[in-house]
Amino acid sequence: MRKVASVSVLFVIVALLLFLMVGVAGAQDVPAEGEAEAPAEAGPEGTATRIDFEIAGQVAKKGHYSVQALGGGEIASWYALDGWEDSGWLSNIDIGNRTVWVEVVYYPGPDTEGTVMTILNHVPGEAYGFVASNEVHALEVAWPDQELMAEAEMTP
Repeated sequence: MRKVASVSVLFVIVALLLFLMVGVAGAQDVPAEGEAEAPAEAGPEGTATRIDFEIAGQVAKKGHYSVQALGGGEIASWYALDGWEDSGWLSNIDIGNRTVWVEVVYYPGPDTEGTVMTILNHVPGEAYGFVASNEVHALEVAWPDQELMAEAEMTP
């Protein structure tokens, strides 16, 4: 009887060690509370764009960012957390065989009024960005109510 009990205990210990090893191997790094972590970036495919705060020296606020064709509705979107700087590539956008002028609109939550973002690399002479068929293009955005870092550095 002792042999059966010893073998049973040994089996339980081996099973627990196996579960522990599998759990550790499958564990993911979880950001600390309040710490934002951007998703891993995939390469662009087909027609693609990205929403980027890099040139502005600013960061996203938590919410929905909608890339909207003028008069044509949403063509791509990104949900960001506070502090994220870049959407990564939003790929395989279906705009047919054309180029569309776009704006980026930020919505902090459902049923809220949108804020039209300032596009820094806009179409010359216009306030709009563009997305072109079978091309990749970043939309460099800034908050319309915040001073840009470059402007702040030039001010005495």
